[in-house]
Parts: sequence; structure tokens; C-alpha cells
Amino acid sequence: MIVGIMTFIGSCKKSEDKTTATSSTGCQAVSACSSTASGTITGLDNASLSGTLNLTTKWTNSLGGVDNSTGCTTNSTLLSSFGSNLPSGTAAFTLQRVITSSSSFAQVTKSYSDTACSSELASLVIGFSDVSLSDNVTGLTASTSNDLGTNATKASFKESCLKGKGTTDAGTTWLTSYTTGSSITWTTGEEQICSSSQAVKYALWHVDNSSKIQNSSGGYDNYTKNVWDEMSSSSSYPTDWNADGSGFSSFFEL
Repeated sequence: MIVGIMTFIGSCKKSEDKTTATSSTGCQAVSACSSTASGTITGLDNASLSGTLNLTTKWTNSLGGVDNSTGCTTNSTLLSSFGSNLPSGTAAFTLQRVITSSSSFAQVTKSYSDTACSSELASLVIGFSDVSLSDNVTGLTASTSNDLGTNATKASFKESCLKGKGTTDAGTTWLTSYTTGSSITWTTGEEQICSSSQAVKYALWHVDNSSKIQNSSGGYDNYTKNVWDEMSSSSSYPTDWNADGSGFSSFFEL
């Protein structure tokens, strides 16, 4: 299981929950970085995206330990696989995408020290804007190993902002490590809202609602809600799924 959380080079400010709004080291102030569900992205090969979608739902039948109503993940295999993207001491996490308008979305990672997903260690929101859909493409190589189909839509989007908070020292240490090279200074208990790299991503997006949940027999079970498949590049639109099904992510509507 290989998951890439998109990296960023950003700058940020102290959140308005503090009495001052003084910029931190390496920070360029922005007013907001939304992770609230709102709006719908339409035009995706006759499909649409809205609400909140969860990454680890894919393994709910094959591995277990995933709450399909909240996305709270406690499975030890998934915790180990995602370990580099989580603070020390993480007992549960969520990794989700939230549609925030007709042309934007956010990727949200939250880690917890308990299995009920109630005691937060850290949170990180990466906001993407300027979503633009272009051509629908067909004739892609179907991937039976990850149940990817033969059609998709070309999509481009810009990494625009980030919002992070280390609720504990372990969470702060993780945020500092995650943003190495960006000159961001994190303080435990302090949320920071940041301007990000503005880098453009080029992707293949595919949305459907069938045969997407891995089962214990090595096959796939149907999923009745939307599943959002993505393969992206920082240089140009991918021309096909990778032959082995790698390099992509799938988010499942909650």
C-alpha cells in the first residue's frame, strides 16, 4: 500500500483563535483554508463530486478497522503502512478529501492518540483550488489489480493553502518534519493558516460506484456511493494508469 500525500512549500500565519495575528517565520498570511463541505464539482464524465470522501474505506472488508460512517481507521496494518504520514503515538487516523466549492477541494489528515478518534495529535489541511476539467479520455488500460476502468477525465488544480495544528508535542514534531524546507515554525496548540506553493497538478480523474472495495478473497465488492480515483503529475497529464495500478489514490464517499 503506497499513498502519496501531496507535498507543499508554503508559508503561514497564526490562527485567529489567538489574540494576535503576527506572522510566523516563513509565513505569508492568508485568511482561510477551508475544509468545510460545500458545492459540487460537475462535468466528470457525466458524474459529480460533493461532500466528504475517505481513503481507507477501500480496505474495510479486507483488513477491517475502518468506521465507514466517519473514516476513523484503527487497523494496525494501515497504521503501519501510513506511518510516515502520521505522528508518533498514533492509534487512529482519518485521511479524507472534502469538496469545498464547485472548483476547489481539501485533503485533510487527522491523527489521534486513541482508537475512538477523539484525542487529536495533529491535523493538516491542504487546500486545492482552480479545478478545471477538460477532455474525457477513453481506451485506458484497465487495472484488474486495483479495479481501474478504461475511461477518465483530465483535471488540473492548484495547491493553494494549508492549515495545520499540533495539538500535542508529538503532533507538532510531525508537522515540523512534514514541512521541512518550508521555514514554517510550529508551536504546540497553535493553528496556522498558510499560503502554499501554488503548484499546478495535472490528473486523470475517474468517478464511479461499483466493484471498489477489496475483499478477503482478493477480489472487489461493489460500493454504492461515489469512488474518486486519481493519478496525478506535476508536469503533464498522465496518458494512462500505471500498468501495475500504482501511483493512484481512491477516495470513497462517506
